[in-house]
Amino acid sequence: MNITPRGCVSIGGELAHGMEECRARTLGLFTSYGYNPFNPAEFQLIEGTMKNLHRRRSGRIIAVNSPFGEPCCLRADITLSALSYMALHHAPEEFPLRLCYAERVFASPKAPKENLEDTQVGVELLGWEGLGADVEVITLLLRALDSLGLSGSVVVLGDASIAPALFSGLPGNLADVLVDYLQEGAYYDFERTLASADALSDHDKKILSELPSLKGTIDVLDYAEDLFGARRLMKPLSEICGALGRLGLGSRVRIDLGFIRDLGYYNGPMFNVYSSPDGVLLGGGGRYDGSLADTRFYCQAVGFGVSLRELALARKPTARAERLMIWSGGAYPDRALSYASLLADRGVSFEISWNPDMEASKKFALLRGCSWWVDVESDVAHELPSGRRLAAREIRGTA
Repeated sequence: MNITPRGCVSIGGELAHGMEECRARTLGLFTSYGYNPFNPAEFQLIEGTMKNLHRRRSGRIIAVNSPFGEPCCLRADITLSALSYMALHHAPEEFPLRLCYAERVFASPKAPKENLEDTQVGVELLGWEGLGADVEVITLLLRALDSLGLSGSVVVLGDASIAPALFSGLPGNLADVLVDYLQEGAYYDFERTLASADALSDHDKKILSELPSLKGTIDVLDYAEDLFGARRLMKPLSEICGALGRLGLGSRVRIDLGFIRDLGYYNGPMFNVYSSPDGVLLGGGGRYDGSLADTRFYCQAVGFGVSLRELALARKPTARAERLMIWSGGAYPDRALSYASLLADRGVSFEISWNPDMEASKKFALLRGCSWWVDVESDVAHELPSGRRLAAREIRGTA
């Protein structure tokens, strides 16, 4: 029987173990930095959601109606939920506010992908915290990846304010068209449209045509500053890169000044994060200062979200503790469960077998990948598959 629709997936086995390990480690780190757990509602009101998302992203929301007749969508963006929660439950004088989460988001897929849902883990930081907030969340992200064995991961930095500033004087809807091409990665169309813009001088065309190629190490910022003659535009990224460099993280930073995200609310430094320089996109984040409608405060805001599934696939698995199968034999259930409680208190990983057949229980233990099979009544452990025996107390350190 299959009750899972196309585009959705139920995850179990080793991948589920990996996702849970990533969830526990990242949220544990985030809470140690003062981020408070947050569980957003599964439904979002569709009007407010569409108002705050770029048209490309709002066209991918999955619309539903609540039982109360309200037009809604499945949770399309966790940042919107976090902002709504903080606006309703906190006053501006309580800033800075820090939230962390590990929750699902839903969207119609972009071909060739078919997935309708993904689980994201991330943080949101609101308050007039300046440069420190940007550097904090990027450092926190890289520390979280390091804890999962992804020390080769890299952050690619851009700035959502650069393209609009450079295109601000363009005639008609030319700026919107060029920004759309950058979002799509349609660089040929970008170059062709720019070249055919009669209202622009050859000098301006040449300068703007370089934008998609301004990527690489942080030296790109110096080149771009000279090219555009706009030190102010490059200053936020330069300051972030400088701070990250002094933290010893400079080698894990790349620049892409033509990078634009389709969420719509970013308006400052933003970033994507990859499992390695040539690796998988894990997620991203950035600044969205006061850019969300219908909130009752204006402040600096920065956050990120990364895919829990991609983290689990990319991480370096830690050695799992040896697993025990404890066999109740002819013992009463309370005897076996009391024995199990003692193991649990010591942090030992185990499973209980109620099968009355000893040999069948041992075969099941092997199938489960258990290293030891323990007879509750005799307190004797049998190593699998060799059958070597020893007192159960001698394997208490295996977990």
